[in-house]
This record gives sequence, structure tokens and C-alpha cells, in this order.
Amino acid sequence: MTSYLPAAGIRVLDLGIITAGASTSAILADLGADVIKVESASYMDPFRVWDIKAGEGRWWDVSPLYRFTNRNKRCVSLDLKHEEGRALLLALAREADLVVENFRRGVLDRLGVGPAALLEANPRLVVASVSSQGEDGPDRDAVSFGSTLDATSGLAWLTAYEDGPPTLSGRDVNFPDQVVSVFAAGAILAALGHVGETGRGGHLDLPQRELATFLVGEEIVRAARAGGDRRPRGNEGDEIYWQDCVRAADGVWIAVSVMDADSAASLDLPREPRAFGEALAGWAAERDGEAVIGHMRARGVAAAVVSDSESLGAMPLEAFGSALARSPDGGVAKGFPFQLTGTPLTVRAPAPALGEHTREVLAELLHLSDEEIDRLEREGVTSDRPA
Repeated sequence: MTSYLPAAGIRVLDLGIITAGASTSAILADLGADVIKVESASYMDPFRVWDIKAGEGRWWDVSPLYRFTNRNKRCVSLDLKHEEGRALLLALAREADLVVENFRRGVLDRLGVGPAALLEANPRLVVASVSSQGEDGPDRDAVSFGSTLDATSGLAWLTAYEDGPPTLSGRDVNFPDQVVSVFAAGAILAALGHVGETGRGGHLDLPQRELATFLVGEEIVRAARAGGDRRPRGNEGDEIYWQDCVRAADGVWIAVSVMDADSAASLDLPREPRAFGEALAGWAAERDGEAVIGHMRARGVAAAVVSDSESLGAMPLEAFGSALARSPDGGVAKGFPFQLTGTPLTVRAPAPALGEHTREVLAELLHLSDEEIDRLEREGVTSDRPA
């Protein structure tokens, strides 16, 4: 039986930036799709300038965040503010199966390459908009980031402590952006299957806020049933007797979940939850982490060390399963949210330099000559350096 990647043969024009859009297309690239990232010298993917030192060589090609979300792709540089750049994008759309984008609503329409124009160029195309607030509604034009999605979805409320402020997942986690890419990739593949059956493409609306709200939907329903009188409770839960983190004498933090009063009694600590928590914290503070975990597990209580950057950094790559992977240069790269057995997902190619494949793609798909591509470069329609 021949091994194959399930998205092989699919061609994607990737207008995605930062996480939500670029990570969606990265998953498709991991699955074997030919993903062509489209950027311009005047507006690169903002990830290119995060966590780098500008001014050192081709600094716009080395950002770790950019490299994580753009591996296994090709890159074409087209200035979409230039009439010829827009015409080239529409020409590439005629040779593609999918366009992924996550610009602010209205940006592509104002450039003349919005969903309607793309679908007019290629009626079989799927245009996937991984937007913040969706295509319609009062907030469709709002500027949004992970923090605002945490806030508007209800997630920040749910993860707060009682009497504490709302809690954001933060820049380094950016939970709504991360999780939407997995769901969006699945929805896109389903939409492409529909095109295969009907021959008709369409515009796929993938609002991040709705997905983030869906993921905490049970708690929103509970709040509605309680008439809104439901407060955030940190790590407490209706089904769990006591749950929180305690710090051991050696500074290690330990997550503990005690399911019922009988389990609490087995630890020879007070049975009332609040008193139990205070007693457990005091008891753990007098012992090292290994002794605390051993004592808990011997009594059937779930306990585990809270991994920090030092401990995670010391773990071998194999300990992370498919979450981390090797890049072609032998370094460690962000891995995959799932794995295939027949043809394992791998980082086949590093993230492309700006415009690295412009000449290759324009010649291969649009049959432009070297002379024509040279002219486009002279006129600034294409470039491999920031404007």
C-alpha cells in the first residue's frame, strides 16, 4: 500500500498572517498541500519582525515565531497595492483550490481581491476567512487579538479566580488563535470535499470568537440557568472535592486533584475543603516535591509536577511525542497537534525567505518568462527585501 499525505494535490494561496491564518495553512502544508504564502515587501507577515534583532543580515527571515508557523511552505512576494500585483494574485487563484486569509474585515475588498473577486476568478475556489468576529454583526470591523478574543468569548471570565480579575491566556499562549487553526484546517478539508462532490466553491466564514465561546459553552449555559449569578472559581469545580497547586519545600509546584471526601480523609487532613487546602499547603511546604507526589499517588490521589521552562528545556525531544519535531537543519521545531501512522508528518522544509519562490511559482503556474519576472522586480511588484 502506497503511503501518502492526505492533502497532497491541494494548492493553497496563503494570505494568513501571525498565528490564526498562517498556522491554519501550516497544518495543511504539514498534511501535504502545496501552500504558497503571499506577502509583499510593504506588508510582510508581522511575525517576521517579532523576537528578532533588526539590522543583522536578512533579519526578516529568522524570527522563530515566523519559522514555527510557516514551515513546509513556498513564498511569493506580490505587492497587492499595485494593479499588476492584484492581477497576478487573481491569476494564481485560478490555479488554486483554496485561499486562506485572516486580515481585518474589508481589507481585501478595498484592494479589489476580496472573496467575491476571488470566486469570480475561480468559482471552484474555497475562500477561508479565519476572522476575529466573523463576516457580519456589530463587531465585524473591530481590531482584535488573542486578548480581546479571551475577553469577548467568555474565556477570561471562566479562568479567573474568585474575587480576582479576568485572566488572559497571554501573548505566549494566545489560546483562541492557536486552537482555531486546528478546527479551521478540518473545516477547510470538509469544504474541499464538498467542492469535489458539487464542483462549486464558496466563502467559508470561521470566526475565532464563536469557536472560543463554543469551547466554554457548558459554563455559559450554566451561567444562563443560574440567572447570571455564577462567579469564576479558579480551580474549584462542582464535581471535584478540592483542586489546586501547592508548593513543596524544594520550590516545586505540584498540581493536586482530590475527587471526594474519602480521598481527602486518606491523607489524614481536615475534611472541610477550605481547611483541607490550607493544611495540605502547609504539609507540602515541609517536604520536597518527590515525597509529596509519592505520598499522594500511594493513596490514589492525582498529583503531578507543574513543568516550568527549566524542566521542559531539559526534557528529551522524544518525551513530547509529536508536539515537537526536528527541522531539516537538525534543530527543534514546533511539531504537530496529531500524527499519522502511514506517512508520519514531518517538517520537510524550513519556513521560506521573503519572496524565495516568486520566480519559481510565477514561471511554473503562470508561465511567465525570466524577462517578465525581471520587469516585475524592477517595477516593485515583487521584491525579496522589506520596502
